[in-house]
Amino acid sequence: MAERNERYRGLFLHAKDTARGDRIVTFLCKEGILSLFLFGGPKSSLRSVATPYILADIEVYHDRRNDFSKLTGATILETFDSLHTSFSHMQAAAAAAEFVIRTSAFGGEYGLALQMITTLLRELPSIEEDSAPYAMYAFLWNALAPQGLAPDISACEHCGKRFTEEGSLPGRLLAGERSFLCARCAEERRRQGFPASAMLLIDAMVLQCLREILNVSYSQAARCMSANPSLLHIEAIIESLAELAAEGPLQSLRLFH
Repeated sequence: MAERNERYRGLFLHAKDTARGDRIVTFLCKEGILSLFLFGGPKSSLRSVATPYILADIEVYHDRRNDFSKLTGATILETFDSLHTSFSHMQAAAAAAEFVIRTSAFGGEYGLALQMITTLLRELPSIEEDSAPYAMYAFLWNALAPQGLAPDISACEHCGKRFTEEGSLPGRLLAGERSFLCARCAEERRRQGFPASAMLLIDAMVLQCLREILNVSYSQAARCMSANPSLLHIEAIIESLAELAAEGPLQSLRLFH
């Protein structure tokens, strides 16, 4: 049975045009991530609305019998036009959107994902272009906790030794894993054959920054990261954990390298 004109409020994350000129859009709302068809090609009156990153109230035609959803109406609530004037800001937004899609909004935390990415988009214009990637990394780091993938930043998850204890640092994160290890446990894994080149360094400055960016705005987090001498290690750690959550490489992140 067809159901018409269901209404949702949320954010367009992605749009892809088909060979026929129609458009398939990905829309995040508190009810879920919707994949919607937009027919009519360039002549469609909705085409200018159904683009990333526009916050909107939309109307959707659902045909559950044929598993079909069509965008039939949209009212713009907020646009983020300034993102389009900066490659760095646009890529930061794209990476956040890709992560939300790839993780199914942090494993089904749709409302939280919508709130977090909307906040990031609102803050990005006030962040210097060179620092925009750091705000995106802060977004990824904050998004790990809802998925149960945030590592313990207070103690080694293998032996329990606290990172404030003498000799515990520098520790390591093993690429492809989610546990922070103290120096002794990391050395033990190296002796067992884990390649040293795939061990990401964790020092006191890394841990300090990771703690701080959990409790500040994205713009403040960007400043924290940019001033940290261990910036490259922080980026590598967050990227490794984010791609573990996404179950594979995040293409948007590759453009920052």
